[in-house]
Amino acid sequence: MPTPEASPGATAGGAPAGAGGDAAQLRALAVGIAREAGTLLARARPTGQSSKSSPTDIVTDADRAAEELIVRRLRAERPDDSLLAEEGSLHTGASGNTWVIDPLDGTVNFIYGIPHWAVSIGLEGGVRLGVIYDPSREELFTDDSALTPSAQTDLAQSLIATGFSYSAETRARQGAIVARVVPRVRDIRRGGSLALDLAWLACGRLDALFEHDTHPWDLSAGIAMIEAAGGVARTTGSTIIAAGNETLFRQLEELVLELPDNVV
Repeated sequence: MPTPEASPGATAGGAPAGAGGDAAQLRALAVGIAREAGTLLARARPTGQSSKSSPTDIVTDADRAAEELIVRRLRAERPDDSLLAEEGSLHTGASGNTWVIDPLDGTVNFIYGIPHWAVSIGLEGGVRLGVIYDPSREELFTDDSALTPSAQTDLAQSLIATGFSYSAETRARQGAIVARVVPRVRDIRRGGSLALDLAWLACGRLDALFEHDTHPWDLSAGIAMIEAAGGVARTTGSTIIAAGNETLFRQLEELVLELPDNVV
């Protein structure tokens, strides 16, 4: 299980509030907060829910409670850092660091009781790091974990992950792209949590992935750990393409971005 130990001099509950901050201490802070939020979420089902951008784009009371916990803890420990979170929390600080937060990635899975969802906390700016916690499996992934991406370089032998937009119109276009990709790869996986797709790519459980209509909170933590592990992840507009190595990345990028029905 890719679970890092707490760094010397850091605790899971706090980190010094210096302007830049030490990466190990900030990572330990994020790990502790992610675990707290994961525990809250695991105890929160069933939960109230409402729609956001479309009838299928759901936010739950648990999403909001987890985001409130994460933001409150970060603001207390790191008052000078900026914050950007999925459910609307936004703060502009002066430290040069920005926390990018998805308090519950995989909300539909969470609602249906499918044990495949995660808490995702990324840090960008003066310090770059990522923490993704999967409470259902008690798995913790960070940019400092011992992760080894896939060495597969043959697209035809590759297991590829993807996801779909909440917009019906966009999903129709994405479906056309998947139909073109499927004959060229080993198989497709659609897990329902982009954060976990990124973490699983970083540790070699997936060879590559692509997804359209993404947001910064979907990507920040996962991209940090993929890059730290030696994989490749790049965005074009709102499209993310990532792979365990550059050779496979280029093949998937050419296939996805040159399709006539491409969505960006």
